[in-house]
Amino acid sequence: MKSKFRMDIETGARFAACGALVAMGLQARAADATYTVQADFDAATAGATTESFETLAGRALGLAAIVAPTLSISTTATPIAVQSAANSPEVGNGAFATDGTHYVLVYRPNLPQGSITFTLPGPSTAFGLALTDIGETAGTITLSTNAGAYASGAQLLSFPPIVGNGAAYFAGLTQNTPFSVVTLTVTGIDESYGLDAVRVLAAVPEPASALTLLGGLFALAGLRRFGRR
Repeated sequence: MKSKFRMDIETGARFAACGALVAMGLQARAADATYTVQADFDAATAGATTESFETLAGRALGLAAIVAPTLSISTTATPIAVQSAANSPEVGNGAFATDGTHYVLVYRPNLPQGSITFTLPGPSTAFGLALTDIGETAGTITLSTNAGAYASGAQLLSFPPIVGNGAAYFAGLTQNTPFSVVTLTVTGIDESYGLDAVRVLAAVPEPASALTLLGGLFALAGLRRFGRR
């Protein structure tokens, strides 16, 4: 018959092995990759949160930051607005919400649209968003992070081919190195567009950290059981 202490060791070993497998799976999910198909991104980022701006009041185009419950959007030159409907409070020019009724409108008249910045609530390994009414003028769409593989930017979409009014696209990335800031750059001139359903996946502990935590918990449990003898 196995001793109680021996059973504790075997139980702890199984627990640590399971934890290692989970941690390895989570790490694999954060591989460096870019996405233009939302379904593929969603399949690779189970557990991501979605910000659809539904709790925000509508506001006209301006340079003030948009602060949503799960992230903020800032700009230095490109006006941004919170739309409570397709054409309210600003004329959306074909942009629309993809989740609910609210979305963010971005428009810099007669100039390249430039960059807007998303500040996330903490270290993250995935970011994606829907873009509407984009691709009507020649240009590119780039995402860049503040650390890791895409710190220098990843071009996800380019035009031509020029598309009609109201077209919808998806742009996203996953990254092994956690990041907390993402910059979206649109180079199309006079390219009014909307963005919505911003998806963010929080970073998980590195496998070594997860195993250290599991080992510590097991050691504590062992000491407590030993102290009762």
